[in-house]
Amino acid sequence: MIAVVAGCSGPDADAPSPGPQPTTPAPTTPTVPVVPGEVLELTPSQHLVRSSLTLRGIRPSLAELEQVEADPSTVDTLVDGWLASDDFGETVKDLHAELFLVRADTTYQLPVLGLLTERGYSQADLHHSTVEAPLELVRDVVTTDRPYGEILTADYTLADQVVADIYGLPYDSAQGGWQATNWIDGRPQSGLLSDSEMWRRHTSNAANFHRGRANFISRTFLCEDIGARDVFVEGGVDISDEFAVAHAVSTDPGCVGCHNVLDPLAAFLWGYKEQLERGAISAAYDSDCEWDWSNGEPPRGSYRVEHWCYPLKFYDVSEQDGWETWGLRPPAYFGEPARDVIDLGWMIREDPRFATCTVRNVWSWMSQQEPDDIPPDVLTELRDVFVDSDQSFKELVRAVVLHDAFRTVGATPASDGSIEPTVGLLSLRPEMWARTMEELTGFVWEANEDPSGCATPSNLCWGVVDIANSDLYGFRSMFGGIDGTTVTHPIHGPTPTKMMALKAMAEEAAGYVVLQDFAVDPADRKLLALVDADTVDEAAVREQLSWLQARILADVVDADSPEVDALYTLWSDAHARSGEPSEGWRVVLAALLQDPALVLF
Repeated sequence: MIAVVAGCSGPDADAPSPGPQPTTPAPTTPTVPVVPGEVLELTPSQHLVRSSLTLRGIRPSLAELEQVEADPSTVDTLVDGWLASDDFGETVKDLHAELFLVRADTTYQLPVLGLLTERGYSQADLHHSTVEAPLELVRDVVTTDRPYGEILTADYTLADQVVADIYGLPYDSAQGGWQATNWIDGRPQSGLLSDSEMWRRHTSNAANFHRGRANFISRTFLCEDIGARDVFVEGGVDISDEFAVAHAVSTDPGCVGCHNVLDPLAAFLWGYKEQLERGAISAAYDSDCEWDWSNGEPPRGSYRVEHWCYPLKFYDVSEQDGWETWGLRPPAYFGEPARDVIDLGWMIREDPRFATCTVRNVWSWMSQQEPDDIPPDVLTELRDVFVDSDQSFKELVRAVVLHDAFRTVGATPASDGSIEPTVGLLSLRPEMWARTMEELTGFVWEANEDPSGCATPSNLCWGVVDIANSDLYGFRSMFGGIDGTTVTHPIHGPTPTKMMALKAMAEEAAGYVVLQDFAVDPADRKLLALVDADTVDEAAVREQLSWLQARILADVVDADSPEVDALYTLWSDAHARSGEPSEGWRVVLAALLQDPALVLF
């Protein structure tokens, strides 16, 4: 065997060395001086991308990018337009879905039985309508720019045909869509505080007596987690004895501190059933929706079998004073007596903690930080905007995305070693990623995972599911999102499963848009309007690559730039291997659609 050393093979391998040769100094990277304590901010174009994704879940258009490149101050005008868009309404729902934890498809859904079978609904129909109902109410208040506190005081609810059928709500079928309507079961009506779907998601278990629901209200709208307080009960309490527990929370010093606040809040919610589960509804239909009186009186008197058949009876007026039966405290708001959830809604709405908590919630979702991490001066400034605008949610989010603190991406250590807190880089949430892919390529990642032969109406069939926004069949939590039950906090950093899911979706979207674009006229294409399926001319290919770099990554570069050089090499290699120019475009787009500059903003 002859060892061949690179540079020493061939006929001149044994030639004498020419001796020392002149050398060219290696290029050096210019040193950028580090300024102690300097806060680094996004460029105007990067700020445009961050604002667009935060408010709409999609990237800015080329026209918007060019506008801001020419005049950075026009970001303000673009933001105002985006706040009036339908995309912003969807973002409002995304924010509150995470806040309320209502988009949960891995739990048992309401069954398709009785009236719902006659309507021909699928499980997907029931899931979508029920989880979106409270979010639609919030969207309605926010997008019409009414005071945000109205989500807790509105004297109406929103329902589509599915929700109306489930709960027996007045509904105009001829009009269709989401409509304002009213509960007709006697419940006090006060926005989300009266919403069956909120309390179907946030259940009350046995002797909990609605305390979990009360703590949800306090934690979500006041940022006060009563359940997180430290409690020590000397000697313990027999939690299997409901009356012993009820007595302890009223008398034991270790319990009273929390329950003096918690139990009066919980008292507002008596009248709502503890749970509304699939199994109980199925059992009711198995009994033909009639109680077998040979078994005696129904449990707790008013919990009759017919309540569990559609339309469901989730609220019972005769139970609304049930707290009194158990010797618990009457309704009150942190020591102030009140009558019902109508009073409660207004008390929360006018509580200064509501304004502060709203700012924390919005800043947390938009900056992808914990609610307590907002700088105190920023909190004060944004709270003043919210209060002075009569609780305008639009004005609040506008102030957030245009705030100097929202533009920060890093900082250098100060002379004393301290580092100014900044927002840093943000990452695409699952909803943003899916919406961005659809807007750029037209691709929606869908699948039908139903058993063979499954057809609606059925208790099992979901039909076609958007698997980027599903946990039961899809990858939402793998994308870093939440499933609303077992995964309740998003992951914003990179994880192996997140990267795998992003790669799979990017490749699917790339293949889809290449096939679709080359099948229609250039004027109707999403991304490949400057080339045809058989284009191989380097100048034309480079022009298209330059356009893609700007459209997808918001990076405006020349056709002979290093960025386009790299993309052209990628395109050429894929073309050479396959013999098909379209394969080059598929590979290039798959790379761009999972580029860190697209995922991080």
